[in-house]
Amino acid sequence: MNDKKNDKTYDVVICGAGLAGLTLARQLKQTIPDLSILTIDKLNRPLPEIAFKVGESTVEVGACYLANIIHLKDYLEKNHYPKLGIRYFFGDGCDAFQKRPELGLSRFHAPESYQVDRGKLENDLRKFNSEDGVELLENCSVKEINLAENNGDLHQITYSKIDTKETGIVKAKWVIDSMGRRRFLQKKLGLAQPNNDRYNASWFWVDGRLDVTDFVSQNEQEWHDRVPEKNRYFSTNHLCGDGYWIWIIPLSTGATSIGIVAHEDYHSFESYHSYEKASQWLTKHEPILASCLTGKTPKKFMKMPKYSYTSDKIFSFDRWACIGDAATFPDPFYSPATDFIGFANSSIVNMIELDRQGQLTEKTVNAANRFFLIYQKSITKSIQTMYHCLGNGLVGTMKVIWDTLAAWSFSAPLMFSDIYLDSQKRNKVYSKSGQFFLLTNRVQHFFRDWSEKSSGKISFGFVDYLALPFVKELRERNLQLNRSEEELIQDHLANIEIFEELAQAIFIIAIADIMPEQLNKVLSAGWLNAWAISLDPNEWEKGGLFKPKSSPRDLQRILDPLQSNFSITILELERQFLDTKQEKETLCL
Repeated sequence: MNDKKNDKTYDVVICGAGLAGLTLARQLKQTIPDLSILTIDKLNRPLPEIAFKVGESTVEVGACYLANIIHLKDYLEKNHYPKLGIRYFFGDGCDAFQKRPELGLSRFHAPESYQVDRGKLENDLRKFNSEDGVELLENCSVKEINLAENNGDLHQITYSKIDTKETGIVKAKWVIDSMGRRRFLQKKLGLAQPNNDRYNASWFWVDGRLDVTDFVSQNEQEWHDRVPEKNRYFSTNHLCGDGYWIWIIPLSTGATSIGIVAHEDYHSFESYHSYEKASQWLTKHEPILASCLTGKTPKKFMKMPKYSYTSDKIFSFDRWACIGDAATFPDPFYSPATDFIGFANSSIVNMIELDRQGQLTEKTVNAANRFFLIYQKSITKSIQTMYHCLGNGLVGTMKVIWDTLAAWSFSAPLMFSDIYLDSQKRNKVYSKSGQFFLLTNRVQHFFRDWSEKSSGKISFGFVDYLALPFVKELRERNLQLNRSEEELIQDHLANIEIFEELAQAIFIIAIADIMPEQLNKVLSAGWLNAWAISLDPNEWEKGGLFKPKSSPRDLQRILDPLQSNFSITILELERQFLDTKQEKETLCL
């Protein structure tokens, strides 16, 4: 091996040139043009544009970061697919596909989100960054990061060229670990923490268009008319069953990404951790998809056991940070990865700006760590509750609607109105959020209980969630750019009111599903304490269910749109129960 040689000194060295590192470099250059930036990565261009990396699906927060914060909107619209939301097919995968309960969108809505081919995007970002003056060392592996011992010293990064084994050293005021699941700094510093070891995934890519629309005969005209022009193809399609979900993602480069994600308690990882076993697993659980894959050879197969993890810290006042998969990995169910990249990158840009002005404080860094890690923990907890609901279309749909609205109402404004960097403003806007988090914690436990007890009597064919007026209201209110502080405060208070109503509506639907004999008692109360909902009637009085702390409002604006999609209404279920009860009493006489 050649001797180490001293190289340049930079303001920022980013170790790893994946999506997180490349977008950070771009954002830094756009914000602080005179910053000297080096990125180091083990891969050479051209990166493969098919079967490269997962993380292809974006949602509104991450899409806002890519399109508006780092100014890729025109590029994304020209080079990658628009996304028709996440679409969920619940129920028995062995049943006729058109019979599965479906939750999704009928048409595209602004603001946009995208399906991105990671290879193409990362190739192009490397090109854009180079044109903007960001240096890139390719075909180089980071061997060591020696952190500065004193705040005024420089970090030292040792790298090795993969082909020649020649080594070099660069120095930097700031060093960023963006080397993915290698998690170099976290492991070096003993910061790495697991989230839960019961969740595993495997995935692969196939050439060509694999379209869920083709899973259903064209004779099923009503099913096809729900989503015109075969546009289901442009959704991130989730096939959901007991303890598992499968993603199907279309890519503009002509391939399809397919992944299996499951809870170990339901499905052993060994049953789908190779392509041969995954094919057998799909034949058993999702035979329609399996039949469409017959004869196709995967471009690449990958697997990831125990994929979820977190950290004690991702930002340091000592001028280092971890981003992307080198920071945390929650769960891919709601496609949040790019959201986290956006929040982490923007926080780092803010810290480097403050550092250059001599105004960076430990308090600022600690606040950024606290916000990011609490946010990541709450998203992970919410998603991991979902696995116990995936086999039930009704419960799964109610939970997805709740979680989606929570993301729009509480996460989206952080990015769309840029308030996550200002803790004082954020705290002022969300001063009443404590009651929401108590409510959502109650509701999340409620969903799990409901999924275990559901009778299955209430079913539906298709719910277009943006056809629900209260859902549309929340989306339009919260997914706006640059709202004023006063507008955000009023939005937040209005959001909490809708969640209070939605929690009561969900409770009433669950009672109709599980214990219709209690419906009259619940409905006659008119207005409930949403923070006391429970499926144990013995807890209702003690918990204060019938002693609400807010003024009554009309629940029908939530209940009526929801149950208009159901095969049977709440009142019909109550009548059925009363008729059955009367028949039994007559027989006894």
